[in-house]
Amino acid sequence: MTPMVARTSLASALFALLALGCTESEQTPETDLTGVGRIVYAVRQHTTFDGSGAPRIDVAGGMGQVMDYGRYVPGARLEILDLASGEVQNVIADYPTADVSSVDVSFDAKKVLFTMKRDPSDNYHIYWAPLEPGPDGTFEVTQLTFGPYDDQNAIFAPGGRIVFATNQPYTEMGTRADEYNHARVVTQLATITLDGGDADRKLCSQNLSHTVTLFPLQDGRIGFSRWEHLENVNDVKLFAMNPDCTQMVALGGQHGKPGNSIVQVVESETPNVFYGIVTNRDNTIQAGSLVRIDARSAVDPAHFDEEKSEAETYTLLTPAVPTGDEPSADGVGRYRAPSVLPNGDILVSWADGPVNDLNELIHTPPDYGVYVFDVQRRRPQLVKNYLDTWELYAKPIAKREEPPILSSRQDTVDASTPTTFGSIDVRVTSLGFKHGETVSGAQFDDTPIEEALRHAVKVRIIEGFSSEAAQQTMFGLTMAEGAALLGEATVYADGSWRADIPPYIPVHLQPIDEFDLAIRNQTTWIQGMPGESRICGGCHEDRSRPNETASQQLTIASGKDPDDFMIPVSERTEYPWAYADDPANENEIQKILDARCVSCHNETTNGNQPQQYYRVTLMDEATGTETVYEIPRLDLSSREITVTYDNDTRPWPASYVSLFYPAALSMGMVEDGTVEGTLPPAWAIPSDARNSAVLEKLNVTSWLDPSRYAWPLGEPFSNPDIAGGTRTDHAAMAGLTREELQKLIRAIDMGGQFYARTNTAFRPFEADPVSAP
Repeated sequence: MTPMVARTSLASALFALLALGCTESEQTPETDLTGVGRIVYAVRQHTTFDGSGAPRIDVAGGMGQVMDYGRYVPGARLEILDLASGEVQNVIADYPTADVSSVDVSFDAKKVLFTMKRDPSDNYHIYWAPLEPGPDGTFEVTQLTFGPYDDQNAIFAPGGRIVFATNQPYTEMGTRADEYNHARVVTQLATITLDGGDADRKLCSQNLSHTVTLFPLQDGRIGFSRWEHLENVNDVKLFAMNPDCTQMVALGGQHGKPGNSIVQVVESETPNVFYGIVTNRDNTIQAGSLVRIDARSAVDPAHFDEEKSEAETYTLLTPAVPTGDEPSADGVGRYRAPSVLPNGDILVSWADGPVNDLNELIHTPPDYGVYVFDVQRRRPQLVKNYLDTWELYAKPIAKREEPPILSSRQDTVDASTPTTFGSIDVRVTSLGFKHGETVSGAQFDDTPIEEALRHAVKVRIIEGFSSEAAQQTMFGLTMAEGAALLGEATVYADGSWRADIPPYIPVHLQPIDEFDLAIRNQTTWIQGMPGESRICGGCHEDRSRPNETASQQLTIASGKDPDDFMIPVSERTEYPWAYADDPANENEIQKILDARCVSCHNETTNGNQPQQYYRVTLMDEATGTETVYEIPRLDLSSREITVTYDNDTRPWPASYVSLFYPAALSMGMVEDGTVEGTLPPAWAIPSDARNSAVLEKLNVTSWLDPSRYAWPLGEPFSNPDIAGGTRTDHAAMAGLTREELQKLIRAIDMGGQFYARTNTAFRPFEADPVSAP
C-alpha cells in the first residue's frame, strides 16, 4: 500500500492545546543548548474521565514491563518547541483521539518519524511529517505502514530505510509469545523504506521475546534492546544487527549489568559509548536510572566488546535512582527516553517521586517532563513540562552525520534457502580466561571450559518455539520454552563444524560429548536470514577483536557439505513427556519409563524399598489457607500428582513431578513452600543432564566406545543421597537401551519440558490438590 498523506493546521493545533487546559511549568532551560533551536517530543495522556466525570488513571496498562507497547490513552500531541520563543506547534492536531508511542528525527533534521494509533479501533503504525509547515501553515502527515498489527519504535536508518518493531504474525499460527510472556504477542524487527512504505516491508529473523527501543549506530548498524528469556535467563540486553537484518550479535549486558534491563539506549558522539536506562523488567513504568555504557574494545575502540566487566562498562549517572522496582524518593524520581545533544548533554524525560505501578493505585500519576541532563554536573534542568500529561521521546532538531550504508548480503527472503551456522574451532573460547567458567559432572570435575570443550564431538542445535505453536502457556515444571532438535552437527578433528538450518527461527546451541551430554548450554537465542552465513570463531571466542575467517587456514568443515537440518516442522525431533497425540510416538518419555522402570518405581515401591514421601506445604497469604502436597521420592508411573510451580497449580504424571520437582524447590521456583521430610537429590535439572542425579544413577556409555562410561563404575556417587552407594550400569540392569537413554538425556538437556508440539491435546485435568498416597 502506498503512503497516505494528511494535512494538519497550526491553528487547529493551538485550539486543541487551549481546549485541554494544560498547566505549564517554567520552560526556559538553564543549560547550554548550542546548536539546537528546536526540539520535538510526544505529549501523552494518562487520565480520562467517564460519563460521571470520575477520572480513570492509566500509567501501567499495556506497558507494565519495559518491553510492552500496548498502552493507549487518547489525546496525544506531537509538539515542536522553539526554545527561543517558546512557540509550540502540534503536528497531529487533526488526530484528537490519537496516541504517539515513539519519535525520531531524520539525519538532515528535516523530517519527524513517529508511531501513532489514531483511535481505539486502529493499530499503531508508522508516520512521518516535515519539521516545517508548508506555506499555508499546515503539516503534511504521511502514513507509511498499514495492517492489523502494531508497528512501534521506528527509527531512521542510512539510505532512506526505516527499522522498527512489529507484532505482525510470522506464521499462520500467529506471532511468537514465549512461555513467560504467555498471551502477549511478541514484537520482532522489520524494515521498510521511506519512499515505498509497506511495499518494501521485510521481516527480520525471529526471537522468542520482545525486541524494543531501537537506535542507530555510527558504523551503520542498528542497535536494539531484546528481552532474553531462555530457561532461567530472564532480562533485557543489548544487541546489534545490519540494516538488512543479518548478523544479529550481542552488544552488552551478557556478562553483568547494574540492573535487570537495559533499554532506551542511544549512542553518544563517541562511537561505542552509549547512554541508556537501567531498570527492573517491570513495575517501573519503563523508567529507571541513567547509565553510561562504554562498550569500546580495549584492543580496537572502533569495535565493541560485550565481554567487558560490569565495572569497566557501566557508570550510573544517577546512582540515587533505584535500578530495581522499589519506589524512588522525592527529588530523585526516574528517567526515560534519553537522546544526545550536540554538546554531549542528554535530553531526557524525568518524573519526580516514586514512579512505579503504585501511582496508578493511588491515583497520583508521575509527571514526566522534558529536561536537559548536565552530564558534568549530574543534574536535570527543566525544558518543558505540562503538569497533567507526559512529555516523552524528546529529540533535538539538529543535523547528524548519516552513518555509512552497509552493503547488503541479503538478496532473498525465501524461507527454503537455509542459514548456515558453524564454528572455525568450537574449542576456542574466552569463557575460561575472562570469566572463569568451569564444567562439572560425569567425566568433568571443575574442569576449565576450554579443556572441557576439547571433548566436544557434536553440536546440538535446538529450535525454540512458544505458545503459538504448542497451545500451552506453561511448558512444564521448567522455565524453558518449547524445544525441538533440528540436529547434531559433527565436530571435526580441528574443532570445526557447519550445518544448514531453517532461516528466521530462534535456536540455541549445546556442544555435546561422546556420552550425548551437553558440555555447555548457550543461553542466548541466535538466528539467521535466508542465505546468511553465521560462522563464529569458536564457542564464545574472544570478542575484543573481529573474527577474520578469510585469514584462517581452511577448516575441515569448510571443505565438506554442511550437515543438512533443513527439515519441516513435522519432522523435527521432540520429546513429549506423556500423552503424545500420536500413540505410536516413540519419543514419548513416559512410554520408556512404563516399559523399563515402573515395575520397581511406583506408588508403593522404590527399588527394593517401600516408597518414601516428602511433604510440601504452601500458604496462601491472601486467604490464610494451607495446601499440602505429598510427593514420592521416585515414582516413575503416570498417575497424576497435583503441585504448584511458578504460581501455576495443576496435575502432572508422578514421574515428571518426582524427577523435576526437587530441582524446582532447590531453585526457588515454588514460592513460600516449606518442605518436611527428606528432599530427594535433584533427579533431573532442566538443561543440565550432566548434573542430573537420575542419569548418574542410570549411567551411560560412550557412542564411540561402549566400554567407556560417563561416570566410572564402582566409584561413589557424587551425591550421597543417591541410593546404592557406588556407581553401576543401572540402565543395563533396568533393560534401558542406549537409544532410550539418549532420549532421556536430550529431554532433560533441552529444557525438561512436559509439553511439545506433539502432545498439545487438551486434557481436562481435575484432581484433588492434596495428593497423598
